[in-house]
Amino acid sequence: MQAEEQAKAFNGKADLSPIKNSALDEMFSQGDPVLARVDLASGYLFGLQLREGRSGKDWAEVLGQAKAQGVDLSVVVKDAAKGIAAGVHAVFPEAEQRDDCFHVLYKLNKVRRQLEQRAYGAIGREEEVEEALGKIRAKDPTRRLRQKRKIARARRECQQAMARFDAFEAASAQVREAMEYVDLNTGELRCAEEVQNRVVQAAQAIAGIDAPGCGKLAGYLANRAPGLSLATAALNTQLQALSTAYPQCAVALACLIWRLVSECKKRSAYWQRNENKRLLAGAYTRLQSLLGSKTDTLLDTVKGLLDKRYRASSAIEGFNAALRPYLYVHKGVTQNFLELFRAYYNSRTRRWGRHKGTSAHECLTGTPVNDWLSLLGYPPSSTLH
Repeated sequence: MQAEEQAKAFNGKADLSPIKNSALDEMFSQGDPVLARVDLASGYLFGLQLREGRSGKDWAEVLGQAKAQGVDLSVVVKDAAKGIAAGVHAVFPEAEQRDDCFHVLYKLNKVRRQLEQRAYGAIGREEEVEEALGKIRAKDPTRRLRQKRKIARARRECQQAMARFDAFEAASAQVREAMEYVDLNTGELRCAEEVQNRVVQAAQAIAGIDAPGCGKLAGYLANRAPGLSLATAALNTQLQALSTAYPQCAVALACLIWRLVSECKKRSAYWQRNENKRLLAGAYTRLQSLLGSKTDTLLDTVKGLLDKRYRASSAIEGFNAALRPYLYVHKGVTQNFLELFRAYYNSRTRRWGRHKGTSAHECLTGTPVNDWLSLLGYPPSSTLH
């Protein structure tokens, strides 16, 4: 109990004024919502409250506490929760509320798996009825005719299931491509209007697929399209500002290079990787011919902007994965436990990711952490055991 009180006091004294961009999310412990806030730049967990509800009033109250500690949000990445949107608008009315691409991709993959399973099931049923035909003797024409009708129906259903999956796969790929910042085929930077239009078009295509979940997903995508385009709009503004020092075609080439670098790291067919590497070499050579010694400077600048696009809630999803086992094991948590967990989470040394080898506390304050318990007033004992 004393350690939990120390953790609460430690969390309450933190200077949160560097926090400008955040991801917000909700988890549940035995039906009660746990409201979490993470700084997107440092990964610092600057709020974790157990509440009875998750309305706009609840979110406004916890965000108001963060504001009192210095938080001044300019960008918020969130899912479609109305309570979060209302709370942010009440406390940080000027903050840009961006929709989270993580949840979009999650919902797309969920429906995709269902359609894929249905397609495989239809293929299996077609094979079963065709195999059954071979077991019916030629002397029984009535049964054979009946079985051939079953085969025709199974074949038709199989073709329909595969067509539904293919149509969904094409629409899903369009959504993924829409959220990329540069077109691989043309090398042109993508604008916010194009992102929104592409997502809406994909939503319309999905709405036309006669399968469970597609109608609901289509509505979700159409509603989220404007929020999904905001990160691209902000990035374009920053990239346009570089045109005072670099040609716009060079800025677009730098973006193309970084996307090709990302594509080369993906698990794809060898011929696709080879093609991407060829395009990457050509783009880099072209950029060098334009800028010479300034090439790497531009690439570093663009990479810095891409790293701060803030379009996904990956930071808070990583935190959710860390907390979730504790919620399951404890069968419910208290606010004091959450304060202790927050202090531990912020002080622990991260073992992977772009902040590997540092703690969130160090990234936010610049002060390294050797032992998180020492921060709470519990230094290691000098007694040897």
